[in-house]
Amino acid sequence: MSDTTAPRIDRRDCLRLGVGLTAAAALSRPVAAQEEPYDGWFDDVDNYEGTSDFRGEETVTVTVGAGDDGLLYDPPAIAIDEGTTVVWEWTGEGGGHNVVESDGEFESEIVDDDGHTFEHTFEGAGIFTYVCTPHEALGMKGAVAVGDAIDEGALIDADTDEDTAENGDGDEEAEPAAGFLDDFPIPPAYLIGGAGIVALLSPALFAVLLKFVYNPGDVDGDSDGKVYGQ
Repeated sequence: MSDTTAPRIDRRDCLRLGVGLTAAAALSRPVAAQEEPYDGWFDDVDNYEGTSDFRGEETVTVTVGAGDDGLLYDPPAIAIDEGTTVVWEWTGEGGGHNVVESDGEFESEIVDDDGHTFEHTFEGAGIFTYVCTPHEALGMKGAVAVGDAIDEGALIDADTDEDTAENGDGDEEAEPAAGFLDDFPIPPAYLIGGAGIVALLSPALFAVLLKFVYNPGDVDGDSDGKVYGQ
């Protein structure tokens, strides 16, 4: 016999529930994910993950000719304070590159020399997008967000020279910390081997102990079968 008191959900209720869940999911997304400050500028840029926060730095360096094929700026998007100088430094990889701001605010010449630099000081707030004109179609683009031009939630931590100095150059693996067994008088290998032997023999030792406690006559020659202590 079926339970007629259970609530029934018709198709209209299901639709209302689906709409409600969709709206809740949209509202639960981070603000940074909802707000894209560059209007799709970085859609075809492979190494774009967000805007690196360099606020507080007087000078910021951007690599020109980064990536496996030398066709990227790194980092592609940076946030700086007003009055900060950005220095673009060439790697010599990927052919000739330049740095050209979309509205003509600054422009460098096309260069393929390793170590060549071009710099610009940003005095006013705003978002400045730029490209490498020979490789714009391949996604070689960048942007500089100056002042309060970008939302705080859209920023990501930047790798600074100070961080590199504190953590090392990243090429060498860190040595593992010394464990407590390193100063132990018995080599760790012997300890591990001994523990394995004890684990194997423990059932036999336990059986001998029980035999001695409950039938000591078998041990000292008295086979009267009395329990020890009686």
